[in-house]
Amino acid sequence: MKITGVKTYVLQATLGEHGFGWSQRVTDRRQSAICVVDTDEGVQGVGEAFYFGGPAEAVAALIDDGLGPLVVGHDPFDTSVLWDRLYNLTRDQGQKGLTISAISAVDIALWDIKGKALGLPVYKLLGGAYRARARAYATGLYEPQGVPSIVAALVEEAVGYREAGFTGMKLKVGYGLETDESYVRAIREAIGDDIALMVDANHAYNASEAIRLARVLADYDVYWFEEPVIPEDIDGYMEVRAASDVLIAGGECEYTRYGFRQLIDCRAVDILQPDLCAAGGFTEVMKIIAMASAASIPVLPHVWGTNVGLAAALQLYAALPHFPERRFAAEPFFEYDRSHHPFRDGVTHEQLSFDSGYLEIPDRPGLGISLDVAYLQKFLA
Repeated sequence: MKITGVKTYVLQATLGEHGFGWSQRVTDRRQSAICVVDTDEGVQGVGEAFYFGGPAEAVAALIDDGLGPLVVGHDPFDTSVLWDRLYNLTRDQGQKGLTISAISAVDIALWDIKGKALGLPVYKLLGGAYRARARAYATGLYEPQGVPSIVAALVEEAVGYREAGFTGMKLKVGYGLETDESYVRAIREAIGDDIALMVDANHAYNASEAIRLARVLADYDVYWFEEPVIPEDIDGYMEVRAASDVLIAGGECEYTRYGFRQLIDCRAVDILQPDLCAAGGFTEVMKIIAMASAASIPVLPHVWGTNVGLAAALQLYAALPHFPERRFAAEPFFEYDRSHHPFRDGVTHEQLSFDSGYLEIPDRPGLGISLDVAYLQKFLA
């Protein structure tokens, strides 16, 4: 089997009245770059690149014009060989960011091809499933726009997640310490004490501010405090973690085993959050997981995007080991984005199954999904 072509679909939809804010800006659109790899035997693989801000055309150009020609003619089963080829030929200026996100999309598509060709779900190729379903927490609770009361709107959304069966949810913070506390207090009072509440500052604070907030968060039994400081400030992470009674999470903005090595070696976080569609795809994230397991640091991947990225993340989640293995192992959370997304679900023929707080992990070959190309045409950028 040989790779015959690589193509990326750039999708976009404006959010209108459903735009939402977070600590860095207000988001008024959803974008995606979905990569398709074709082979001479008719087996097609799909992947997705994580790229939250700016035009998705940038990462698509990297895939189509930069990486595609480097893999055409090669065997798609050679995932490690091809990953090293792509990284080594771009590493001089591509050790992080868009280049690794682009490599991630190609790598995910190659693993999809392997699974489909062998008639096996990707998690089988990764070593097998530790679980058949994912305990999902709702990612949402962004700052709503154009509402009479932000607090009231957030409380209504949070109660909706509780009623839908979620046992955990994540709130965006980073708007100032007093505002953050008012949001956390209102939501904790609304959902009760039996649901996990996480917060995410999207690196809005310096270490001293984050420490002050962490002390407040502990009073509301917040499960973890995500991205308290900028990702470059490893020392800041270590300061916050040392002073916090709340678990510190991070890694969404980190890339490859080289980037995660420092987080692991310094024990800068309690929870590592590599994004499969950004940190290097299956080939690289499995190496990050192996490194983390040696230090007994839990890995709870960051997940964001369409059904393509979600399906890929579920395959990874199935193969995620316990940290550490024990008789009564803690079941990890899976991030399930519930913010407004016009085309998230429609890009695939198959739909994810959510019931009573859990997502079923597809056991179909590859990622367990296939693109609805006719649907994609409606959202081409």
